[in-house]
Amino acid sequence: MGMAAGQARLLSITARLTDNENMGQSLSFAKQRLADETEQVNAKYNAALSATKLTVLTGFNGSVANYSDISYGLMTGYNTVGCGKQYVVTNQKGNILVTKKLAEAFEKGNGDLNVFLAELGYSIGDLDLADNDKATSQVHDAWDKYLKSVGKSFQDDEHGDGTAAPVFGFQFRLPRTGVFDGFATYTLDNTTYPINYDGTTKEQRELYDYAVALTVNLNNDTHFAALQTPQDDPENAGIIQYYRNIFNEMSQHGYYTEVNEMDTIANTTSSYKGGVMKASWFEQQLKEGKLLLKSYSATDRDFIQTTLSDDDAIQEVEDERMIALVESEYNQDIAALEKKDQRIDLELKKLDTEHNALQTEYESVKNVVDKNVEKSFSMFS
Repeated sequence: MGMAAGQARLLSITARLTDNENMGQSLSFAKQRLADETEQVNAKYNAALSATKLTVLTGFNGSVANYSDISYGLMTGYNTVGCGKQYVVTNQKGNILVTKKLAEAFEKGNGDLNVFLAELGYSIGDLDLADNDKATSQVHDAWDKYLKSVGKSFQDDEHGDGTAAPVFGFQFRLPRTGVFDGFATYTLDNTTYPINYDGTTKEQRELYDYAVALTVNLNNDTHFAALQTPQDDPENAGIIQYYRNIFNEMSQHGYYTEVNEMDTIANTTSSYKGGVMKASWFEQQLKEGKLLLKSYSATDRDFIQTTLSDDDAIQEVEDERMIALVESEYNQDIAALEKKDQRIDLELKKLDTEHNALQTEYESVKNVVDKNVEKSFSMFS
């Protein structure tokens, strides 16, 4: 091999050795990145092992308590929670989160309980319309109880000269829209006056609403006749009280629905799917404290704030669903990382073999070049 050819060959081998070492270094960095990714996958998996979900008591199988994953419908439905409590959901301002159906019923009645219940198919009053005298007497008695509770009676003459007694007229005012505006009337001196609500307590309000409901039933108004399922039926008393409690809470604290423009346009939002509130969204909002729970107290006759940790009907348990999903994902990710690692090891092994071959060739060529140089110096010395 000539000196020039030997030098060229030596430079070529040196360049290949450099490339080999650079590729080996890149693969070593890739292997380090794989180690970091593996560590992240392991951390994600370990975190998932401590994932929890909220469940609600739904009943008992003998002495064994049954729990179901929490959802808005389960928490706020009628007799859906096993402990028998009634719950409402609020935002941090105290406004009640209600369904679109409840909101529309409330707005239809403009804050009137009887309209609200009628829109939902119920009534707080029932009459035996087959006996008109008996029915009329029931209505008189109901109004008499209310009027006495506010210090009045049918004999009060608020509009006349005090000599004429008012004649109670069972008229339920209906504007042209066909929706009643919520008051009965009495007639005095050929003038009709509304019997407005003048009470200040819940008891007085209930007496007034009951009397109004009976008055509606006596008139058998066609707008409500087909819808009313009366409270006097024992099977309906519970659900009517359930709706009454919601109505009172909406009246006192305001309300809102979790439907926005995107739900109207595409019927898909982060909180809704197909018009139904997502259980996962609802649960996350509760965990983050953006939604709060209140349960009804029969003693206080009001909803009282409760917490996830203090409520006996709610428990936080290991989330088997999440753990199973992440475990499957973890196994797939680890398998993919191991394949990458194996490919890198093969590449490194090939580079190591190539590096050894190049190093051997480099030493051989270098020896030839060194001898040629030494021979050339000896010839010209």
